[in-house]
Amino acid sequence: MNRLSHMTYFKNATGILSFMLLIAAYSCTTDRAAEYVDIAIDTDGDGVLDTQEVLQGTDKNDPCDPVQDATYTSYDPLNAVWQNSDCDSDGISNANELAGSTNPYFDESLDTDGDGVSDSQELQNGSDKDNPCDPFQNSGYSAFNDSNPIWIAADCDGDGMSNGDEITNETDPYFDEIGGLDTDGDGVKDERETLDGTDLNDPCDPVQPAGYKGYDPLNAIWAVADCDADGVTNADEHEMQTDPYLDDRLYAIPEFLPTLSELQLFEGPLTDLAFISTVYEYGISTPLFADYAYKLRSVAIPNGQTMAYTGEGLFSFPDNSILTETIYYLNDERDPALGKKIIETRVLIKMSGAWNVGKYIWNDTQTEAFLDDGAQIVAVNWIDALGNTRNVDYRILPNVLCFQCHDINGGTTPIGIKARALNFAYQGTNQLQDFIDNGLLTGAPDVSQIAVLPDWSDDTLPLEDRARAYLDVNCAHCHQPGGSYNISYGDAFELRYETSYEDSNIFETRVAIENRINSQIPNYFMPFLGTTVLHDEGVALINAYIDSLE
Repeated sequence: MNRLSHMTYFKNATGILSFMLLIAAYSCTTDRAAEYVDIAIDTDGDGVLDTQEVLQGTDKNDPCDPVQDATYTSYDPLNAVWQNSDCDSDGISNANELAGSTNPYFDESLDTDGDGVSDSQELQNGSDKDNPCDPFQNSGYSAFNDSNPIWIAADCDGDGMSNGDEITNETDPYFDEIGGLDTDGDGVKDERETLDGTDLNDPCDPVQPAGYKGYDPLNAIWAVADCDADGVTNADEHEMQTDPYLDDRLYAIPEFLPTLSELQLFEGPLTDLAFISTVYEYGISTPLFADYAYKLRSVAIPNGQTMAYTGEGLFSFPDNSILTETIYYLNDERDPALGKKIIETRVLIKMSGAWNVGKYIWNDTQTEAFLDDGAQIVAVNWIDALGNTRNVDYRILPNVLCFQCHDINGGTTPIGIKARALNFAYQGTNQLQDFIDNGLLTGAPDVSQIAVLPDWSDDTLPLEDRARAYLDVNCAHCHQPGGSYNISYGDAFELRYETSYEDSNIFETRVAIENRINSQIPNYFMPFLGTTVLHDEGVALINAYIDSLE
């Protein structure tokens, strides 16, 4: 109501007289005679005349006193005092509320029930501003205020679990997780998965964040899955109280640190040679002979990366890949439980596109190995599988000689970890398939399409295949195009398994091959490095093969 409307009200003579009498009586009986004012004035523009404010004890200079409800419209929008006030305390002046077509006596941002729908909007659409479940919201709705006590105490999906508890459990307060099927036990009901387009039979779909607790640990499908792909099943993680949705595995450190333990390749006592879960043991079908020593091999790939299949030879490795080879002798080959003597751990690390070599020499107490690029001779005694006492002066080669075998065309390269050499069952599982299944190797065809390097010791295989496999592993690292021998002396012969017999020149050089592998003359016998004694079984194999050639 503006001033004209106020004046219209007071044109009634009876009303004026009655009102004046009231003012006079009030003025004569109180000490507030000074409050007597012009009956037509509304100083604060709140639509209540100063005279009325005096009578009722409200402040004629405060346009927000008396307090009015949200339907009130009798204010004077042209009054400067009223314009500059904020009667709903929402931080917006009355004048700006009018300019923005909002209510100066109602805070539109107020959301009493915390449902994310303001009280003003609820008033307009007819929903209950005190009921956080009205209006109804679909599953996935997230505009609620999870700190509002009214909303927290409600149960908007009617599943018997309060909204607050649903937030704590990371479930949906607008979807009944209690009722209905959850085939895969991931805590997301089948109905919800169908609506969302996720797989109701895959407990790892949808992907959940670390710390998620909404799963059913008793569900068999969920239990055998591995939702963080860390090689440990969900059930085992739950039992060990680790997070089935967080890959918290350790990874080997791709640096040549002072001690082997610092590389973080092993877990538990170092002498147990037990790799951590992200370091993978592997074997090769025909291993390199090294004075009857055993070799424990491993590969470690950086988190989130893989080896790439590039053919039946060596894989392609990302930077920070680590290859290791630990040399040891069993004290008694008839009973491995009687312990072992570990000599050295050889390490290849790929850095900035190039392979770097290093080795760690084990101490006498077998508690640690230390980075050392020098040479040593270690006396070793053991009992072989037939009960014979054997001994050897094992030679730890200096790093500078590693390149004699690992150099191809002037660059250091691994030797044994080739697709064909790994395509066999190792510890009960095909290694290539195991690498593929664990996400360690990508780009490989079906393993049945990959050639196999024969096991030289398998008497059921053809003599030529066994002999060529033996020559490949023990000799071809030098005797191939780009190898250290062929670079120096030319491609007189080529001993890689995949090279055809006609192109190998084995027949033409058969006498030299036979003489050298049967010799123990220093700087003449073969293999040139890594052996100090004859490999009787290997020599017999090559002799038989050479004798068979025509």
